[in-house]
Amino acid sequence: MNNFNEISTDENSFSEDFENFLSNRNLTTNEVSKVVAGIISQVRTHGDKALKAYTKEFDGFETEDFLVTNKEKDFALNHVDSNLMESLEYSFEKILSYQTKCFESLDLENPEDEITRKFRVIESIGMYIPGGKASYPSTVLMASAPAIACGIKNISITSPTKNGALDSKVIAAAKIAGIENIFKIGGAQAIAALALGTNQIPKVEKIIGPGNVFVAEAKKQLFGEVGIDSIAGPSEILVLADKTSDPETIAWDLMAQSEHDSDASSILISDSQEIIKKVQEIIHQELEGLERCTIIKEALRSNGLMIKIRDITEAKPIINRLAPEHLHIAFDHRNYKEENQLIAGLILKGRDSANSLSDYVLGPSHILPTNSSSRFSSPLSVEDFLVSYSYISLNKSHDLVQYEEYVKHTINIANAEGLTAHALAAKKRLKN
Repeated sequence: MNNFNEISTDENSFSEDFENFLSNRNLTTNEVSKVVAGIISQVRTHGDKALKAYTKEFDGFETEDFLVTNKEKDFALNHVDSNLMESLEYSFEKILSYQTKCFESLDLENPEDEITRKFRVIESIGMYIPGGKASYPSTVLMASAPAIACGIKNISITSPTKNGALDSKVIAAAKIAGIENIFKIGGAQAIAALALGTNQIPKVEKIIGPGNVFVAEAKKQLFGEVGIDSIAGPSEILVLADKTSDPETIAWDLMAQSEHDSDASSILISDSQEIIKKVQEIIHQELEGLERCTIIKEALRSNGLMIKIRDITEAKPIINRLAPEHLHIAFDHRNYKEENQLIAGLILKGRDSANSLSDYVLGPSHILPTNSSSRFSSPLSVEDFLVSYSYISLNKSHDLVQYEEYVKHTINIANAEGLTAHALAAKKRLKN
């Protein structure tokens, strides 16, 4: 059984096959856009009333109050394994430590400079935590830690429920992160509620966190009314391998990525046909025994790809065209000179740098740019919660010659543009 699509740079049709793969990935239909636009319009007009109707329609339960109560939290926490709590605490400590170091390394103020840039921290964020097909307490930690490192205290969580009950592990992660406001609502309606505000759900300044195609479309349509971290698509991994790579760990990394969602994308590029063959054999042998076998199969069939290249030098343009969320260089690459020219949201170096480890406990956030957006976007980090502003504090007595230069050139440019009031406003500063 061959789960992957295969193409090769040896084939004349390679460029066409590769472009077809890219163009067919995760297309957003007009129907999705229309549905999301309707949801946003209803929430904008009817607030909580619309949220209640959508919760009944999409989540299958009725509620008058979206806020998770202390009683519900206590009940959920009593059903969370103590070993999991210990691991979540360990993970949060690592993530918060990493993000705090990032925050402390920023030069946030230059009080000695007359002309500089300063920063302020945004006041409130809303976190969307997926919950339809899997439980993601790790995303609570990965999303909240950068904000907490900046000192943000006004944090709200929205997450879909199952039969009206929020996942206990998400509540446990929120407890560890110190987040009190947790709302039982998912989908595009949750994004609309956070962006617009309702009687029950407070309006926030920025929304972060991944979600399905409806969540991504809602973020896209509401961008500008609220800050958005990114328009995240399904998760991706690209593994670059040569004949020295370990096919077993590669196979497991590809399956691990594919179990996120049937739209997840797992890609292998190798100059070794033997490695490609062995990886396929291992996946075939191991797949049926996995809990999320059906999802993995669909992801590999729809969005999996194996690319045979003639030699490693052909890898760079293909990788940079894909610009994947995760890139794993799965060989001894100390002499691989093109490593620093590769584009990805996260680059994992060497066999031991498992993507699974980075997903949970190493510190950098696993909320990363997807769908080739790593060309112009960065992983979620403390910078996402800082807003810069330009700062000017001039005193002509400190350096009159320099100040006169500013005024002279301002007058010349303003007059050339016909903005004579600008020119005179600058010239008046030279009085006295």
